[in-house]
Parts: sequence; structure tokens; C-alpha cells
Amino acid sequence: MSAIATINSDTSQITIEAELVFYGKYASDDLAHKIVWEINQMWNEPSAKLQLGSRLFDIVFDIKFECLSNSEVLLKVLNNTDYAVNFIRIEDKNIAERSMMGFGLGENSGHWLISDQLGESTTAAHEFGHALGLPHPDQLDFRFSGNPPIMAPRGTLVDADFQWNPLAEAGTIGGTMRPIFRRVRAGEVLQVLKNLNPESTENVKIGKLTNQLFDEVARPVTLNQDLTIE
Repeated sequence: MSAIATINSDTSQITIEAELVFYGKYASDDLAHKIVWEINQMWNEPSAKLQLGSRLFDIVFDIKFECLSNSEVLLKVLNNTDYAVNFIRIEDKNIAERSMMGFGLGENSGHWLISDQLGESTTAAHEFGHALGLPHPDQLDFRFSGNPPIMAPRGTLVDADFQWNPLAEAGTIGGTMRPIFRRVRAGEVLQVLKNLNPESTENVKIGKLTNQLFDEVARPVTLNQDLTIE
């Protein structure tokens, strides 16, 4: 997901802004409100701070949304040069059988599934992290370390209280992470800004501006050949 980070020296605050443009059969204002609330709430929860020189800056996420029809999103994507704008199609199935952000980390286009309990679990916040360029962690065993991080994938080993079934043996059926228990860690927020130049006074662009749209089942739409979306 592309985004823009703004350093405000007057307020000692770094604001990470993004706009999610939702389209597709299941895109609605009600669902979009839930998704954006989840992302804002979870990524602001750790109250992360970044030391720049002698000053400590608060990091604040400000995520907004817009719901558009297929024809409206086509017009917007063809003219988009804004790193804050991201295009997310919402459907009930796709060829990947999971919510996804493009075909690589940091892309500003995605295809999310309502079966992933968008806005009611942690999937939207997890995919947001991928879109900001964060991979799954190399470590997949977070026992004895509290809630698993937001970027932990399904199948991660966790303390019993955070498993699907607290009575199951670790690693067996029911003995892995239940995604609802993931939380954003301050270290994950700082990783998003790892390439920040503290000497720069300009807005910082995060991610990639691929401007890719998808059809109903997440096949890429080639805009210069086909200006319709199923």
C-alpha cells in the first residue's frame, strides 16, 4: 500500500496518510468504515515514537476511504499519481483464496475477501502492513512473548491463550494462532519508516504506485487494452 509520511517539526509528529479506494460487489460505506476503523485503531495502538536527532516524534496513522463504482475507479486509477491513494477490490472469492495486496510487498492495489471478517478481525490491518512493505516475520514461534505481532501469518505458534483451541497441543489442529489476537507492535511501525531521512523536510513516499485493478476473482485488468471490469 502506498502512503505518504509527513514530518511536522512544530508538533513533533510524523503522520502516515493513506486513502483506500474500495470497489467491487461487496464494497460499501458500512464495511469501509469498519475496515478503516480497524486499521487506524490497530496501527495507532502502540503509540510508536521515532527519535530524529535530539527530538522524539509521535507516529500517527490517518487512514481514510472512498467507495467507487467500477466506472468511477477506472477513471481515478488512470489519472492517479498520488502515493496516498490505494485501490482495493472487495469480493467473496478469488484465485488466491485469501485477501492479498498485489503480487509483492508495498503495492497500492489489493483484492480482499469478506470471508476474512474484514473490519472485525485483524486481516485488514495485516494486509495494510504488507502494503506498507512489511513481510511475515522470519520467526514463527511467539510463545512466551505475549500477543503475536500483526504481521504473524496463520499457523504461527503462540501461547495457549492465543490459539484457536487453548487446550490443543502447540502446532496441532487448533494449536496455532487465532488471528484475532494479533496486535501491532511498535517495532513494526518503526520498520515502515526505516528508510526515513531525518534531514529531509519533504513528504516521504512509502510503497509502490502500481495502480493495478483486478477483476472479480483477482485477475489483473490491463487498462490499456480493456477499460471494463467484470
